[in-house]
Amino acid sequence: MAASPFMHMLRFRVRQPQFYWFLGHFMTIWHFIRFHLSFFSSSSQRYHYSRVLFYVTITYGIVLYQFYKSGQLKRQTFLVQLRQLDNLQYFCMVATLYICSWAGSMVNGALYSPVIFALFHCCNYFKENLLPFLPIQPILKNTLNQRITFFIQRYNEKFLQMAQVFEIMCGVRSGLLGLPVEIVLLLTSLNVKRIASVIALLTYVVFFKLRYLHSETLRLLTREYVYKIDTYVHSSLPNFVPKWQGYKQFVSKLFWRLPC
Repeated sequence: MAASPFMHMLRFRVRQPQFYWFLGHFMTIWHFIRFHLSFFSSSSQRYHYSRVLFYVTITYGIVLYQFYKSGQLKRQTFLVQLRQLDNLQYFCMVATLYICSWAGSMVNGALYSPVIFALFHCCNYFKENLLPFLPIQPILKNTLNQRITFFIQRYNEKFLQMAQVFEIMCGVRSGLLGLPVEIVLLLTSLNVKRIASVIALLTYVVFFKLRYLHSETLRLLTREYVYKIDTYVHSSLPNFVPKWQGYKQFVSKLFWRLPC
């Protein structure tokens, strides 16, 4: 019996790296959902957190491999390209966080922007490469196509800006609070998890600096949120203003001294 058009298409797709790129995004979303449903189990949260990072690393690895094959990515100019290529910056960040997660380290908020990207990549691939061949009624197929197209066109730009906001929140929280606290804890209790946490947080701060230098939109949004914090401190905590300004200047100096 002849294979259905869908199975024929599927056999063709599984020979393409893009299909596994799609599966990586799908599994990223699945484990992200499971991560948020596991709030009663810290061990389950750590597992799904690590799985999200693993699949995100795979998706960026596939893209970078294609870059490498086409000559766009070269080992000799790795550091130069790290300052220029978004995909390489994300890959290095999530790969390092994934390795650190083996020791139980978690960077709160680090998953949100990669998952947002995964959602739209997944929707677009499904709409363009799988939906046309699904063995369902044409009217249902057209409805799904229209709904997915509407979702992408209506929310893509808003969600991308939201992803940048999450990166700012995570970068600022990691630099101003998370990293200093973990360094103090590491000095009082030296263990593998503390070391991994410091490395993970430092990696995210360096990643944020690379994104800050590379993206004008991210710089504008960061200044806007810092201004809002300044306004809140001045209006609600006037006695704390000198300490806040001093701490902000100290962190800013350290931030600009980070190697990038």
